[in-house]
Amino acid sequence: MKKLLLIAVFALVFTVAACGNGDDAPDVEYPVEYFNATVTGSNVDGDTVVLTIDGEGFYPMTAEVTFEGGAMTDFVVIDHEESADWGGVIIERGDIQSSIVDQWDDLDNFDISPYKDVDADTGATATAEALEDIGVAAVEHYLEYYAD
Repeated sequence: MKKLLLIAVFALVFTVAACGNGDDAPDVEYPVEYFNATVTGSNVDGDTVVLTIDGEGFYPMTAEVTFEGGAMTDFVVIDHEESADWGGVIIERGDIQSSIVDQWDDLDNFDISPYKDVDADTGATATAEALEDIGVAAVEHYLEYYAD
């Protein structure tokens, strides 16, 4: 019986440890809410930080934003409910996400104002603004918890 109990305790401790944010992650209690986006988790591997962020365009969406070596390097929407012919077009095309990554590749000079320069030509303004809000939340969260 003691052996079974020890195995159960070990399995529980191992499971809890495996659910962490990585050895290099700061102690952050998720979710962390920002103006129009919520950071729901992170995964840290060395100098790479991947943030999972929820936003709301016309419908909910979830993105992963990656930072490597102090710069935003990737922004991928991993789940969304935007309509295929409106907001879905913006997401699949990826122009806004690329523009956000390009604008914030130097976080030492982070300025919130340029993100409003990104424009959507499909008429799905709510989707475009949600992507922008996710980008801003990602940078603010990274600078608050992960920047040196």
